[in-house]
Amino acid sequence: MTVIVGRNGSGKSNVLEALVCIFRNLDLGEDPTFSYELVYQLGEKNTASWKEITIDADPNRGTLSKQYDVKVKNSDNLVFEAPFSKVTRDKNGKSDFLPNYVFAYYSGPSDRLESYFKKHRTNFYNKLLKDELNLKGDIRPLFYAKPHHSQFVLLAFFLSQETSPERAFLKEHLGIEALDSIHFVMRKPEWAKQKNEIFWGARGVVRRFLDDLIKFSLAPVKVTRHETTSLTGLGLKNEFFHLFLPNIQSLRDFSKDLSADELFKMLESTLLSDIISEVRIRVKTTSSKEPLTFRELSEGEQQLLTVIGLLKFTGGKDSVFLLDEPDTHLNPSWAAKYLKFLREFVPNHDTSHLLMVTHHPLAIAELDKKQIQVMWKDEKYQSHAQMPEESPKGMGINLILRSDMFDMKTTLDDDTNTKLSRRNFLASKDQLTDDEEAELKGINTELDKLGFNMASDDPDYMDFLRKKYHYKKATE
Repeated sequence: MTVIVGRNGSGKSNVLEALVCIFRNLDLGEDPTFSYELVYQLGEKNTASWKEITIDADPNRGTLSKQYDVKVKNSDNLVFEAPFSKVTRDKNGKSDFLPNYVFAYYSGPSDRLESYFKKHRTNFYNKLLKDELNLKGDIRPLFYAKPHHSQFVLLAFFLSQETSPERAFLKEHLGIEALDSIHFVMRKPEWAKQKNEIFWGARGVVRRFLDDLIKFSLAPVKVTRHETTSLTGLGLKNEFFHLFLPNIQSLRDFSKDLSADELFKMLESTLLSDIISEVRIRVKTTSSKEPLTFRELSEGEQQLLTVIGLLKFTGGKDSVFLLDEPDTHLNPSWAAKYLKFLREFVPNHDTSHLLMVTHHPLAIAELDKKQIQVMWKDEKYQSHAQMPEESPKGMGINLILRSDMFDMKTTLDDDTNTKLSRRNFLASKDQLTDDEEAELKGINTELDKLGFNMASDDPDYMDFLRKKYHYKKATE
């Protein structure tokens, strides 16, 4: 686990974007976008499967095979060169020299990071239409999590037993006690050719999902209505199929032959096929007598479910998780526990690496310094990164904020800090004018009310104030 901190504009998000770009181009066998050297390890240490890969890439070296220089060190410390043709994935989606999966999540509005995943999503979509997927193993090697995945995570969690960690998490941290009902709204996709067919000619994984779902749906209804396709609300008529599961038992009956991760993958595949228009989930919570819709949960709750599901249902060995500010909407209590949540749901700690960008000091409060990289830019606008001077573990939030990790001079508000600085300056003077004495008295009265008492018999402290403030004044 590596957490990246630093000021805005220091290049934190660019690190994650660069890694996605690198692994995307390696995966697809495309030219490198920029020059780089990258070293990473695959497999478990001290086993025959372990290897260290060093990739030196330069788009200015001519042909594709020359643009990439790939060296591999095995568990016997023997180093050999690997041809680039062996690095890219084969027709079965396998590569001995790449991470199995690269997953990313970004909480902001920009789609820049997501754009790197479009080709893999399109390839996956084409396999769906051709019925070439196996849900027991297939998922895109590059996967970008979006907010709607949180609903699929919730449904998959409800397949677990009452005593499972997933259900315990829902109840303890989200206050979700039980599932009330699920309302699927399906729509006729653009690729549909069979107008009179019940599911518009859907095939493969999606067809099996729909055929099973309708068996357990209560009074399924197909209607034709206008579909909103613009900001003004104007749209064209389309067919919609409403499928309603009235309780958790109907969900379990429908999913009896599916594991939790298979249900997640099936829901995601059906959404990707452009058939799911909406999923309306109602849950029973500790905070309300009446069931709540999923949309009534806070953004922080939905965000947390999205990321945890990303780890739980799509991870595995040799995976890279890239999380850009996933704790944006979390309250301080959750932020302090966030990394603990992630550790509980990462499927394989020994052969996976999680990189997270955060601005939240509480998110790093339990870490050792070797797990943190502080980024900054020099006077030439070049980005740098290094470990902090001290571990944040045990420091407390005030010291973390004032450390080199966040570089704040004070955690006080500007008005109070200005008064403190002015008081210390006046108190350090050997002689005060009448006006300065009155000013100091007034400031002391205000600060005393806030708990800042100036009384001090320490001559060394007063000498420190004199040197600090009078030296500063003399050099201004």
